[in-house]
Amino acid sequence: MRVDETELQMVMRHVRDGAAILARQTVLIARLAALRLPTRGAEDLLVLLERVQSAHILHLQRLGRAAMGTHSKGRAMCNDYRLMVNVASVVEDFADLKIKIRFGEGAPNLQARQDIKITDLGAIVRTFDGARDEAELVQRRWSWPGPNKRPVYNFRSEGREFTSNRCLIVADGFYEFTDPKDPKKKRKDKWLFSKKNEPIFCIAGIWRDMPEVGQAFTMLTMEPGPDINDRQIVILERSSWAHWLDPRVSAKSLIRPLPTGTLSVEQVG
Repeated sequence: MRVDETELQMVMRHVRDGAAILARQTVLIARLAALRLPTRGAEDLLVLLERVQSAHILHLQRLGRAAMGTHSKGRAMCNDYRLMVNVASVVEDFADLKIKIRFGEGAPNLQARQDIKITDLGAIVRTFDGARDEAELVQRRWSWPGPNKRPVYNFRSEGREFTSNRCLIVADGFYEFTDPKDPKKKRKDKWLFSKKNEPIFCIAGIWRDMPEVGQAFTMLTMEPGPDINDRQIVILERSSWAHWLDPRVSAKSLIRPLPTGTLSVEQVG
């Protein structure tokens, strides 16, 4: 530990450093594979590094809970998110990444909504005729009925590659709910998370065509990063949006926690 940092700051530094090392090791494995060279040793090292990183993240979560108290007792999954921008803004953001948005069903009427909840329609972007530099913007139902008839609105990403029906869920914020600080308050405290300095972000999702409800999407979840204290949705870096829409790109290479400090949070209820 450095003399000028707390234990929490030290662990956060380890998490940031670990993420950078994991990224470099992943690139190395990809290069070895491209050259058809053995990757076993590099893969074994990657597994070891991931275990160390997971231990650091768990330690960070424990420290965060101690420091934040009841704020850390959030729901494990996202069931409410926000999108306040219009179609033109979404198209412009994708155009910056050289992705042309198509409207196979006509331009959807995206109304500014503070709360998009389970079974509501939400904006998603998905591949258009297999073109890498084009995508389709449509509105679809959030969640499909599971075997027990409960809505499948979140879906674990661990151990899966998702080689078809990937989509990007467009949002500019999502909510977590925690036990109220005021014991007299009946409703849970509501916290809005947004991505700093970006008007929108994209959540990794998949969609299915279900006989009961038609086409519907769900959000992928993962182990939490340092800015979240429970399971979290997979928020992709902007540079990964096009890669996510390409099923040839490994999902595991794209699903990772955001760097520390990427998200901002404010209490809104």
